[in-house]
Amino acid sequence: MTEIVGLRLPLSADLERFSLLLWQGSIPHRIAEERGMQAVWFGSEQHAAQAKALYERLQAGDPELAAVEIKRTPAPTRAVWYRRFFSVPVVATLLVLSLLGALLPVLDRDYQYLPYLSFYHLYIVDGTLRGDWPVGQIWRVITPAFLHFGVMHIVFNSLWLWELGGMIERRQGAVRILGIFFLIAAGSNIAQAMSSVSLFGGMSGVIYGLLGYIVIWNRMRPAQAFPLANGVAIFMVGWLLLCMAGFTELLGLGAI
Repeated sequence: MTEIVGLRLPLSADLERFSLLLWQGSIPHRIAEERGMQAVWFGSEQHAAQAKALYERLQAGDPELAAVEIKRTPAPTRAVWYRRFFSVPVVATLLVLSLLGALLPVLDRDYQYLPYLSFYHLYIVDGTLRGDWPVGQIWRVITPAFLHFGVMHIVFNSLWLWELGGMIERRQGAVRILGIFFLIAAGSNIAQAMSSVSLFGGMSGVIYGLLGYIVIWNRMRPAQAFPLANGVAIFMVGWLLLCMAGFTELLGLGAI
């Protein structure tokens, strides 16, 4: 589902009653601070138009709205979490596949299934790891992205996939995020495979590709910028350098 901004309002605007009226009217939305303004996001043009009309009536002091009694009920935490998770079906699917890919190395002790998901079909000859590219098994270009080795590996990648990937899918839709994923996953896996024959995996290449996409998008289209703090990019680059230098392995966090 692609989200759209229905309203951009000053930070000083009190949107509590407006938000409650929207929920009471079954209009799903979310409010986020972006670029010094409050942005109200909706899942459809229809809801955005209804909300805009409602806000104008509220600002005009419509007596009918003033008389509406707000029913304050406990927030349906489970339902909200469920809707938020499935509002980004592509990212949700990638997260589930990544979790399964993290469990596979643990459960596949006999190494029966893992070879079919690695980039190369690996085997050992005279104590040396060798690998072949099976003709026609094109899925191997993508599937290593779902393999994860270690708890921190899957946790780190899942959190950033949810944050960055979800941001893109909510704004630009399922087709866009799916295309970006396939392009970056294939590119990063091929680059890794060209460096050496090894068993590798993870979403790290995809994560940094998503970060790069968002940074470039924000530079080229500042009026439609994603709400990404500058410190996030700096942290991610710093983390990458620490991983490349081996400091995270010394701390027992693995080569994320």
